[in-house]
Amino acid sequence: MRGERYQNRMAILLVVLLVFVVVPLVVNLLPLWPLWAPVVASLIVLPGVFLRETDLVAGLRAPAEARDALVADLRAAGVDVTGEGDGVRARMNAFLIVEFRTRTTDQGTVLSFQPRASLACRGLLVALVASLVGSLPAAVLCVLLFRRAAQFAQVHGPSAFRGADAASARAGPDEVHAMLVGGLSSGLGMVRAALEAQRKSFTDALALVGVAAFTAFSAVLVGLFVALNGFNLMTGVWDVPIVVATTATVVLIVVLLVALRRRFAPQLTRYRDWINRLANAFDGEMSRRPAELAAASTFELLAEASAQVPDWLDAQRRAGLSGDPGTSLGILLASLFAASSFFYAILDLFLRNRPVSGVFDAVVGVAAMGFAGWIYRRWKRTEDSRLVQSKAAWEAHVKTLRSRMDGFLEEM
Repeated sequence: MRGERYQNRMAILLVVLLVFVVVPLVVNLLPLWPLWAPVVASLIVLPGVFLRETDLVAGLRAPAEARDALVADLRAAGVDVTGEGDGVRARMNAFLIVEFRTRTTDQGTVLSFQPRASLACRGLLVALVASLVGSLPAAVLCVLLFRRAAQFAQVHGPSAFRGADAASARAGPDEVHAMLVGGLSSGLGMVRAALEAQRKSFTDALALVGVAAFTAFSAVLVGLFVALNGFNLMTGVWDVPIVVATTATVVLIVVLLVALRRRFAPQLTRYRDWINRLANAFDGEMSRRPAELAAASTFELLAEASAQVPDWLDAQRRAGLSGDPGTSLGILLASLFAASSFFYAILDLFLRNRPVSGVFDAVVGVAAMGFAGWIYRRWKRTEDSRLVQSKAAWEAHVKTLRSRMDGFLEEM
């Protein structure tokens, strides 16, 4: 699975859904769960299906050539096809469109697919979810559409690389060409991983902004209300606290978003530039440009890219928790449970005069926080171990590549 768009959007969706929808529903309307649970489930399943981009097949062929071969196969099968940048959109029927995309990784060119709902399908799904009783059928329909799209992609996807091996053999690749392609593929894989890591970090930062905004709004609202009205919840005036809390929250969000843009935008731009440079060089090598024109520039590019490798590897170390949706969701749920326990502990201790219940809620909140910390430390150790192995593998690869390049230059 390609990952970054699916994980980023899903992480933001889960934060918003859990914090602003699920928690209030569980607290206030738990007995009515048969009414709202199917709607919440459908709101998770729908983006989970249509934002999922899955890797399909890989091969040593230029992305443009792979897309051309795929288009020819789809048109031969009578499928309506349109091109869009690095993607191909195939209309299966009136409800479903399958979008194929190509990208370059350390495996060569990778073809992925993503199901897309047509305008008619979107209208039907919106109507089903809005009707409440149709939300569960909407989720089932989405799952069926994804399975149909996956079957369609598995049938037509391999055509993008059919005959690629024979074409490469006719082109007469030598050791130098294999060395260049391998170096470019490895570099592209690392810089794409670095870009994905930064996007994940940005996603986690956005999620934290949402949680911070919710916390700040609640704290200012409750604090100002108590300062103006005391603990008189029945007849107290909420107008001024609501206006002040909303204004303060908006200002906080704007400040945090500007800070995040200044922190992440330069790095994301730099990684995208490197992806474009390496991808263009890879396309040129796979297209078999004249060696005297391509070799020198590719060698220079690889030498320049080797200086960026430590930064690319370090960027993966700074990857956000959204790279592991299961771990991030577990930490989020434990944190929300801890926050709700502390909230009820404050109510029991200071408003309801229930010291025993308040102490119990506080202990449960501390336990939930400890559980979230344990999950994070376990995930961090696993990530550190994986990155150490990746760094060692890259250093070995660079050593081998440098020796082969030195041998080639000596022969020249």
